[in-house]
Parts: sequence; C-alpha cells; structure tokens
Amino acid sequence: MLTTVAVVAYGILSRRYERALALGAVTPAGAAIAVGTEALPTFYAVALGGLGLLVWQWFARGGRPGAPPLSAIPGVSLLLALLGWAIVVVLLAPLAFPGMTTVTDPVARLVPGSISTSNIAQLLYLGLSITIVVIVARSTTTAPTLLAIPLGIGIALSLWRYLSLRAGVPFPDGVFDNSPGLVYIEQAAGGVPRFRGIHSEPSGLAVTAMAAAAYGFSFAAHVRGWRRVGFLALGVVAVFLGIESTSTTFLVGGAMLVAFAGAFLLWRLVRLHLVVTRGAAVVALAVVALVIVLLPSLLGQFTAEVDAKLDSASFTERSSSDARSFEAFIGSWGVGIGLGSVRASSLFFTLLGAVGVVGIILFVTAVLSVILPALRLSGHSPVVWALLAALLGKAIASPDLSGPSGVLWLSLGILAHGILVARRDATDPGGAEHPPPRRSLEAIARATRRRLRREADAKL
Repeated sequence: MLTTVAVVAYGILSRRYERALALGAVTPAGAAIAVGTEALPTFYAVALGGLGLLVWQWFARGGRPGAPPLSAIPGVSLLLALLGWAIVVVLLAPLAFPGMTTVTDPVARLVPGSISTSNIAQLLYLGLSITIVVIVARSTTTAPTLLAIPLGIGIALSLWRYLSLRAGVPFPDGVFDNSPGLVYIEQAAGGVPRFRGIHSEPSGLAVTAMAAAAYGFSFAAHVRGWRRVGFLALGVVAVFLGIESTSTTFLVGGAMLVAFAGAFLLWRLVRLHLVVTRGAAVVALAVVALVIVLLPSLLGQFTAEVDAKLDSASFTERSSSDARSFEAFIGSWGVGIGLGSVRASSLFFTLLGAVGVVGIILFVTAVLSVILPALRLSGHSPVVWALLAALLGKAIASPDLSGPSGVLWLSLGILAHGILVARRDATDPGGAEHPPPRRSLEAIARATRRRLRREADAKL
C-alpha cells in the first residue's frame, strides 16, 4: 500500500500520471489494499488516484486547459456507452430473468432488486479502465515507449523469480504477488510443476509474455544501437518465459501472432513496395529456410501440446464455463445478465453472456476505432502489436474485461494519444500553441538513409 501511495504521489508531483499508471501495472498479482479475501489491485489503485486527480482538475480549474474533450478521444464515447449499457443490464437483468443461474464460482441466481458485490466491482473496474484511457490520451508526455515500463519490468521480475527457483538467486517471495483474492496455480494435474512468474497462474504469464515479445521485437525494428539490443532482449526473454510457462495459451496465441506478422509483411511487400536491404533479405531467407527445416518437428510438437490440452481437466472446465456463458446469452435473448454475473474462460464469451450483442458490438467498435487509425501512425506499430497480443490472449484464456496487467487499457490510451496528436498537427501544423514535435537526429538519419537507399536502387 505504501508503494502504491508513493507511485500516486510521484504521478501527481511529476505531472506525468501516465507513468504512475504504467508502474502500477507492473504487479498484476499485487494488492494495494486487502480486506479479508477482497483486494484492490495496484493498477486500479493508481487509477483510482488518477480519477481523483481528474475530478480535482475539473472542479478546481474547470478541466485542464487545452485538454481535448472526452468526445474527441478515439473510442472513449463508445466505451462510455458500453459502461452505460452494462449498468442498465446489471439493474434490469434480475427483473427480466429472475432465477437464472450465474456463471460464477459459487453459482448464484438472479434475484429481482438484488445486485452482487461482483457486479458493483466489475462496473467500477470498467469505469476506472476508461479513466485510464482518458488520462493516458490527454497527457502531453505520453509516448509509445510507455508500455516498456509494465512489460519490461514485469518480465524482468518474472525472470528474477525463475532464476530464484532454478539457480537459488535470492528473491522476495510474496512481495510482488501478494493478493489474497487470487488462487496461485503453479502445477498441473498430477503434480507436474509449471512456472507462473509473478502472475497468479501460468496463463497470465503467457498473455504478458505474448504482449512483451510482440512489443519488443516490433520496437527493435524501429530503433538502433543499445535500444535495439534492449528491446530484442525483452522479446527473447519473453519468449523464453512463455515457453517455460508450459501454457497452451502462449503456444496458440504465439502461432496466431506469427501468422499475422507474416501476412502483414507480405502485404507490405506486395502493396506498399517495401524497400528491403540486402542484409534484411539474407536474414529473411535464413529464417524461411530454418522454418522449412524445423516445420515438421514444430508441427508435431504443436499438435501434441494441443491434443494434450484438449484431453485435460483444465480444458474441460474452461470449455464448460464458455458453454454456460453462451447458455446465459441465449437464455437472456442476447441481452446478457450483467458484468460480474459471468466469468467464462474467454473474454469473448464473458462479454457475450454479460452484456450481450449490444455490449460486444460497442467494445469491438471502440477497439477498432482506435486500432484502424493508429495503423497509419509512425512509430506506434509496437503498441498495436502489443494490443493485438493482449486481445488474442484474452480471447483464448483470459476472462476479465478489466485485467490488472494494464496492457489493454494503456495501449488504447497510447494509441488514442497518437491519433489526437496526428489530427492536431494535420489541422494546425504550425500553430504556436501546439507546435509539431521536433524530429530527433536519429529519425532524420533514418530518413536520410532510406532516401539514399532508394536513390541507389533507382540507379541500379
């Protein structure tokens, strides 16, 4: 709790509250405060401080001067509509579908006029998540490198714990993963050990590792020198820890990410006439040759792991919760029975059973309204890949819309900020109040090298 208070104070005093939010997301299994078995995650405790800061700014100064209105921030209006719809469903579902069983543990029944603490908690978490997007999007110091704080430090802490278990390196157990409201899973059926890092279970580490690997490898392609080495190291360590988690989520999600990356590169080569250097071409051909040689073995291992997962008790439990969520969706005529009343294995089925067709359309539209314009932003592709990895992980094996890892909501805020800056520069590129950002020497050097390379290729 003291650490979280210090992070909140740092964000307020430094006027860079987006960094405080990123620091709060470092410990997804950490609790800022606990009452019995109920705990407030560090990420949302910092977000609560940010909400207080926004309210103070609104009443004391009429909002921060120059800050864009909520309606101008991409995706926020749709997310607010989702929150409003979720509140309506929570209030009306017990009246419309009395006696319907919830998809929770333990199972309960909808009672007219009764709202559970889980309903209230999930609505509050969704409201705080939207607050996070607003704070990050409005901050003048937000940058794509912000996501390196939770992903880089989080992966480093998980690696530290791995070295502690394997090599006896001292590690403060129970400091970064101290939430009493979580069940900590570190072995499979039959007592087979598994690795969860500083997360509550291996699938949580798998989702973070996917996002970190996508973010690290993508950023390494945009920078040079020691920064490239650092981001490559983040990607390599993330892949290593994802494999060590023995989570099928990492295996399936990673395969989908690789397929998306291959399709994206092929599209750029065909449609955008991408210029490829000789060194990059050699590396690409070497990777293709290596994949062709290892493909039979990799395919065999992949199918064996998936088959083993399909025969496991874990898969039976997860698919059962998804099926019951779909039954709640059908039984409520596509309306849903409320956030907090449904917790499936997949976020897709959670939304389907909780907020129905309207809710899932609002969420998907909100995400697309941020991702699609962000595809045209220079330097933001690593955040797009991290967001895609987080969404894939949630669709496979993460049920919560408001997870404490923070990658989803921080990524949406970063991309929304980039869109706002691009729109501002397009409408007022030379304005004195909002001058365009100065290009760094590194960016100028990269542009010069690309121009010289194109001129050389044209002469050849």
